[in-house]
Amino acid sequence: MQTARYVTAWRVILNGMKADQSAEDAGRSRSETESSSDDLRSATRGLREAITELTRAIGGAGAELRAELSAELATASRELTGGLRHGARGIKDQADAIADAALKRQTKTERTRAQLIEAGRQVFAEKGYEAASVADIAEVAGYTKGALYAHFESKQELFLAIFKQAQDSDSSDSDTVSPLMHVTTGEEGLADILLSLEAYLYALRHPTVRPLLLPTVEETLTQTAKEIAHKRTGSSVEPDREDLDTALAFAAQCTFASILAQLLPARWDVNGAAERIANRLLSQ
Repeated sequence: MQTARYVTAWRVILNGMKADQSAEDAGRSRSETESSSDDLRSATRGLREAITELTRAIGGAGAELRAELSAELATASRELTGGLRHGARGIKDQADAIADAALKRQTKTERTRAQLIEAGRQVFAEKGYEAASVADIAEVAGYTKGALYAHFESKQELFLAIFKQAQDSDSSDSDTVSPLMHVTTGEEGLADILLSLEAYLYALRHPTVRPLLLPTVEETLTQTAKEIAHKRTGSSVEPDREDLDTALAFAAQCTFASILAQLLPARWDVNGAAERIANRLLSQ
């Protein structure tokens, strides 16, 4: 009977999906899971074709045959729906497992990178860029040189990443009108000012590196000028020439004040002096 062939087609498709699910339940690799998804899509296309042919056949069948066929199809449909739901759950579980593994790898990579940056920060501040070696940094971080090169192509790339991170941190942590107004003090401040000076000295000694540092330096100065313009006008406007000049003045006085704060005795009140100078600059 022609109609029986169409019912059989339903069952063949369903059995194929059940076979895919059984294999998936037994444990699949990622590539096998993708293959299973392809098989499921192929089976679904076959199902649509079978439904189309079956619909045509039903149109020419008698009432008794249609009732028999409807019962068969209802049973097959219920089984198919259950199989699809089970298969979907299996695919979702596989996808979740892959996503979790990727997240763990990403978290580990970020942690390793952060440790290398912190180690580089210590070594560069202590020895300077030229004297610091990749081996020194890897040892302080507790990794091999190969691990460092897996995250940074060169000592220079690591150095630039440290400089940029320091600039970004100043911008986000400062509660003054500008990170450039912040005078660094103490041991932590000493490391910061040494790294900052080392970056500028490195750029002066190696002209080819200047374009790499320029975007970070300009971004900090521009942001400072914008904040100065906002404080001056009370609204968000583009800084004018005077605002840019004031930003440069902030950069100069805070950099030198941070150096003097490490050298001069407390009676000089370097922090207070820097704040008073900043207020005078803003009031002009």
